[in-house]
Amino acid sequence: MNDLIKIVVFERFALLKGWTISTLLILPFTFLPTIIKYGFSLEALKFRLPDSILYSSGFALIVVIAAVINNYNNLVDRKRLFDKPTFKELDFYGRIDGVGSIIKDLETFLLGKIGNYYFRINLVEPESNTNRIEIIPLIDTKEDKELMRILKNKFGFRQYWFFGKEIKLSEEQLNDKKYLKGILRELELNLNKLNAKPLQVNEFNLENE
Repeated sequence: MNDLIKIVVFERFALLKGWTISTLLILPFTFLPTIIKYGFSLEALKFRLPDSILYSSGFALIVVIAAVINNYNNLVDRKRLFDKPTFKELDFYGRIDGVGSIIKDLETFLLGKIGNYYFRINLVEPESNTNRIEIIPLIDTKEDKELMRILKNKFGFRQYWFFGKEIKLSEEQLNDKKYLKGILRELELNLNKLNAKPLQVNEFNLENE
């Protein structure tokens, strides 16, 4: 319950914005019964206005509450997975994406360094219980199309929201402290061999956010 309250407080401005936009989107539809019955009568529409505002704002509030509950359930699912030993052993920083957005759900991800490279670990559809993750190395690929080609063809990288590699973890692998770290160390070695340029990360901000 405390976590649910924290989400409401943390996202209060985005929720207020979402509630306002939802109210405005719903409002025109609440006039349909009046229009069907009386036509485009300004007097009838004016008389209907207070009730329409009440109905649309109430329905919008239900939409916002549903969004908060959905965000909360998503964060619970993500925490359940990130608490597994294979993630804990990484000792990465937990971060939240989607803050302040009214169209994107809140989602947590891990960010940390292995060797010379920072890696972002995303969970892919955690609500589906498939234990899929996306590994995104923070490297500069804009000027190196050959690097992208090799990573795609040889290492199974794909361009979705990010340029990364998706893998599925079994329950045994989730509980193996060394499994994911081993994958990241191997990937770090391959990136070094390919002379991939690491993106710069402000370590002070990372540690103090």
